[in-house]
Amino acid sequence: MSILDRFFTRSYHPLSVTALPVKSLYTRLQEYYDNNDLYEATQAYSHEQGKWVEAIKPLKTCVNRSVEFYVSRLCKDKVVVTAEDEAVEEAVEQFLKWSNFESKKRPYVRSMALLGDLFLKVVSNPSKVYAEMVDPSHVTSFSVDYRGYIQEIRIDIPMKDDHDQPYTYTETWNKEYFSSWNHHYTDSTPLEDLGTPSQFVYLAQMGIDFVPIVWIPFKQVNGKDRGESCVGHALAKIDEVNRITTRLHQILWRYNKPLWVVSANAVDKNNRPLPAPVVKGKSAGEERDLDLLAQELIYLPGMSSMSSLIPDIDYNAALAIVKAMEEELEKDLPELRYYSLNDTQNSGKALKILLAPSIDRAEEAKSNLIAGIKRLNEMALTVGKFMGLFPSIGTYEKGEYEHSLDFGDVFPQDNDDKAATLKTLAEAGVPLETAMKLAGFDESTIAEAVEAKRAQEERAMGSFLTEFNKG
Repeated sequence: MSILDRFFTRSYHPLSVTALPVKSLYTRLQEYYDNNDLYEATQAYSHEQGKWVEAIKPLKTCVNRSVEFYVSRLCKDKVVVTAEDEAVEEAVEQFLKWSNFESKKRPYVRSMALLGDLFLKVVSNPSKVYAEMVDPSHVTSFSVDYRGYIQEIRIDIPMKDDHDQPYTYTETWNKEYFSSWNHHYTDSTPLEDLGTPSQFVYLAQMGIDFVPIVWIPFKQVNGKDRGESCVGHALAKIDEVNRITTRLHQILWRYNKPLWVVSANAVDKNNRPLPAPVVKGKSAGEERDLDLLAQELIYLPGMSSMSSLIPDIDYNAALAIVKAMEEELEKDLPELRYYSLNDTQNSGKALKILLAPSIDRAEEAKSNLIAGIKRLNEMALTVGKFMGLFPSIGTYEKGEYEHSLDFGDVFPQDNDDKAATLKTLAEAGVPLETAMKLAGFDESTIAEAVEAKRAQEERAMGSFLTEFNKG
């Protein structure tokens, strides 16, 4: 049974995604993100099957804005690596550079926010070790331990050969070995039915005892095998807003259908109704199409009338319903409020208060992202150490790969907020350097301010001694 068949044979609404298999759910989420022709496939299928489904246009779909909020807030600053061991810090920075991380982090966060899942794999060659993103829709199955570390994973990637013929590349990892196949079966075919692997390598031969792939969910919910999309819980409400808005547009514009009806309101001498009169132009002999009569007077014979086919409804009340639905969406997707605020008119502190729910969601995602990237870095250092790329670093087993990553604040304080905090702390007697750290100034600014204060105090002391000696 196809996915679209399932739309009509189960009790779910035709537009619902709750019953979709995970790979189809990823495809559907991508359609919401792209938005254009969002409902076309469902409507086309219903037409082919002779089944009715209401026409809906994606006029109020907010998925793109919701996802891009997290991309912009989590990727605005260059990632800063800090480690007690300088060699480890340099090795991590080199791995991130080889991975082109600063350019790739936006697609990473976009996958994590939209699909709910991000999979990153450590890949190596004789000259470097780097990260590669695995499309979540290619991940057929995987299992993790209590820490969220992958224990086993199967990846199926549709490919085409040199003659443009399709085939599937399958690879599987577990804690003991890696194997891969090129075949013409499906991703549901058991591994034992794929035949002899084209590649088979024990992990010990690679110098590792772990699966070199990390799973980073946007939000992890107990009982669910995959992460939760930032918009997955609100899709039904998005459909409802689109449904209401589409209906209002249909009533208001009628989409190339007649807007007016002309009636005779008269009978002939035998009391039979007369046909509707022909609409005349400015001269009695000139017949005109209604479509051509815009901004002109319409001449009707006596006893005739003309009325609009657009219902006389209270559009302000109807629009208020749409507005109420949009406000309801904002409660589920609080980041949407960001687009109605003006950064230049609100301080960083004010924005943090106004956007507190969305910041909480962004902080959870950032925490998951940092934990996953740190784990990826440690895997890369282990592989790089084995290959001789990082000879001066220690070992993971001894805890010598410990480091931290700083992605910056989701909404950093602006200078006015920092200055106000600094003034309050200084008036309370807090030393300048400590006060500036607490106020959120960076290390270079703090060092510059401390040096300027020291130089000022030396000049003041020099002036005092000069005047004292004169006296």
